[in-house]
Amino acid sequence: MPIHKTDSLQNDVYMVLCQTQTFTEDGDTTYTGTVNLPANSHILDIQVQSTALWDDGTSASMVVGDAADADGFYTAIDLKATDLLVAEVIRFESTGGTEGAYIVTATGELNNYSAAARNVIGVVTTGGQDGTAGRTRMLVKYAIPVADAATGV
Repeated sequence: MPIHKTDSLQNDVYMVLCQTQTFTEDGDTTYTGTVNLPANSHILDIQVQSTALWDDGTSASMVVGDAADADGFYTAIDLKATDLLVAEVIRFESTGGTEGAYIVTATGELNNYSAAARNVIGVVTTGGQDGTAGRTRMLVKYAIPVADAATGV
């Protein structure tokens, strides 16, 4: 979905957008949700929130990344209870120890910009096919700059 600058916007304005993917446990073993980001977008936050614990008999784990690194943002989020209880949110400011290679909390480093279009991909994997209760949301907030190139004085 292209977004076009309008004449009424100032050159230093950013449009902030968000997209949500919902993961609903239904007895399968793998669930994938993808958020397509346009070129030159800046990811402001990726939030993962539980609305119901997953009840697969053995395990339910989620990773969030992109095509280059499947768990670049978040690694092995336990959806059965340990990492994410109902109503809790994992986000850039509070990763719960699940940060991937793209998030360096000690230095504040964050791989959140891409000149090319890219996808944020969440994948939930369960250990069996018997669960039906789990509900998890992945919300991706991002900005698209509407800025002109700087000029010298």
